[in-house]
Amino acid sequence: MSREDTAIVAKRVDESPADTGEIRALARSAGYAVAGEVVQQRAPHPGHEFGTGAIAELRRDVRAADADAVVVDNDLDANRAFALADRLPADTGVRDRKRLVIDIFGERAETRRAQLEVRLAELEYELPRAEERAKRGEDVGRRGFKSSGESPASQVRAAYKREIKQVEDALADIETADATRRADRHAAGFDLVALAGYTNAGKSTLLRRLADDHAVGENDRRHADLAEVAASHDGLFTTLNTTTRRATVGDHRLLVTDTVGFVSGLPHWLVDSFESTLASAYRADAVLLVADATDPPARLREKVATSRDVLADHRDADDGVVPVLNKVDAADRLDEKRRVVREVVGDPVCVSALDGDGLEALGDRLAAALPERETARFSLPQSDDAMSFVSWLYDHANAVEVTHGETVEIEVSGRPEVVALARGRASDAGADTAARRDS
Repeated sequence: MSREDTAIVAKRVDESPADTGEIRALARSAGYAVAGEVVQQRAPHPGHEFGTGAIAELRRDVRAADADAVVVDNDLDANRAFALADRLPADTGVRDRKRLVIDIFGERAETRRAQLEVRLAELEYELPRAEERAKRGEDVGRRGFKSSGESPASQVRAAYKREIKQVEDALADIETADATRRADRHAAGFDLVALAGYTNAGKSTLLRRLADDHAVGENDRRHADLAEVAASHDGLFTTLNTTTRRATVGDHRLLVTDTVGFVSGLPHWLVDSFESTLASAYRADAVLLVADATDPPARLREKVATSRDVLADHRDADDGVVPVLNKVDAADRLDEKRRVVREVVGDPVCVSALDGDGLEALGDRLAAALPERETARFSLPQSDDAMSFVSWLYDHANAVEVTHGETVEIEVSGRPEVVALARGRASDAGADTAARRDS
């Protein structure tokens, strides 16, 4: 798809006013120039979603704009998608919300994991549509079909299911490697923190503000995210490949990961297709759930609830989740919006990632949400081994106190994994007594 492709946006609503802002943003992120929109208020047509009047208007707008596609902000099953396409000018593509998100992800998938997750989402989405094409007698391409008494649709389904299983197995291998990496990072003394929330909430700007190795420049006067921190800017789903940076909060050494943004109206199977990408949030020690303070209260409530529900499927939403209301420098009705977030997921920390306001309070809340530390004390003879042990502790533990005398007295606080390793190293360094563990 070239950047010059044009699209007409279409949306059907039952009764409520139609908001086409997000579907327009999705279309732009997918590379379309939006040439117009058609909105219809009515119950869904059982055959092709829209009524005849709206379809006639779509035909006129597609011809007038020489549009390449109609982007539909409704869920279209295979039958309705084909029926709608049959009523539009020849060769007009039909993209519903789900297909559009998959297209955007596909354009931005750079890592092996992201590419596999996009492929899984494509297969799950295309399976019923390929079956429908096969029933219609259309060519669905060669997918390893076997000569058998099965119908073409059954063969298509079996071939898709085989590839889905292959992709799932490959992703499982990646998750095993990721689990090992998380364990290694914990053993190195790092707490793992994830930024989660809706697209364009300012997560990547917040990552830039928190990171030890980056800062927000004075010339960056926008709520957007810079390329050297994460592949994200003023568009939806441009952060697909997760980005991790070192950060320090108090005496906590952190690895903070910016994850793909959530979006409303997506089915669980599509969210689950990106399980591996979202694993950084599901399995983090703490999650900063970032919301956009410039959203209207009703929209803010919807977004925060969607984010909470996605997280709650895989972790306790009350366990280590810190709500963050970002962009307060540009927001109005802040008390009302803070109350909205509090009612959905808890009292938020109000910050401006752009200006740095509220970062100290955020650090305090984040530190309180991280797992409790273990404390151990060691008594070692004065030796080079003792000094080497102390040096190792400074690199891995959260807090180290050392007193030198006839012996080296050490008190250390850190993650349980680090304290366990310290016991072994203390023994190797000639500790006279076993380390004592305090909660």
